[in-house]
Amino acid sequence: MRPAASAAGPSYWDESLQPWTILLALLPLIVLCEVGLATWPASVPPVQVTAHQQLLRLFSWMALPPPILLAAGGILTIVILVIWQSFTQSRWRVRPRSVGWMYVEGLAMALPLLVVGQLLLATPLAGGAAGVVQDLPWMQRIVLSVAAGLYEELLFRMILIAALHTVLVDIAKLNDPVGLTLAVIGSAAAFAWYHDPGSLSAAAMVFTAVAGVYLGVLYIVRGFGIVVIAHVAYDVIVMLQL
Repeated sequence: MRPAASAAGPSYWDESLQPWTILLALLPLIVLCEVGLATWPASVPPVQVTAHQQLLRLFSWMALPPPILLAAGGILTIVILVIWQSFTQSRWRVRPRSVGWMYVEGLAMALPLLVVGQLLLATPLAGGAAGVVQDLPWMQRIVLSVAAGLYEELLFRMILIAALHTVLVDIAKLNDPVGLTLAVIGSAAAFAWYHDPGSLSAAAMVFTAVAGVYLGVLYIVRGFGIVVIAHVAYDVIVMLQL
């Protein structure tokens, strides 16, 4: 049951779904990611999140200075959320405790992934690059975890689910529940393929597909902010265990 809004403002449930609240919650992660990638030490082997590379290629046709191009993913996230907020006409005030509770909820939502990973996998799975990640300092592991959570959710949940839903419901004229279900399954399949299934064990492939479905459902039910925080929390915990 959705918590009721009080006279003081919307409930936490509703506020955590508002774009401006999501942006304020994710802004520290965006800044950490962009600064971490831009200041990656020359002495540390360069490792990049594939989703971030795809975003960089998307903007490569623009004659942008390298620092702006590198930050394109974070800028795109901010622009999308600000435009979305403008269209919703929701209030621009956010209670700080709502942002704090989003991190608590996101961490809690990462626990099912950690449990399923422990049951299915002999070693933790973090993007299929464990051998490379093991040689990285802890700070660079955290930067990669944040980048994966931000940019994979941006591509596979926010953008891909919306695109598939538009094709299936608005163009193919499927009813909304069916179209939404197929969009989540399609994004999960793309998410699993993105993690290079040819290099994964059967158990790792199953886990990646299950994780894609879980994150898709979490995105639909609890929004972009919670799913990003959950993804980042899972990746940080796993990366620091490698």
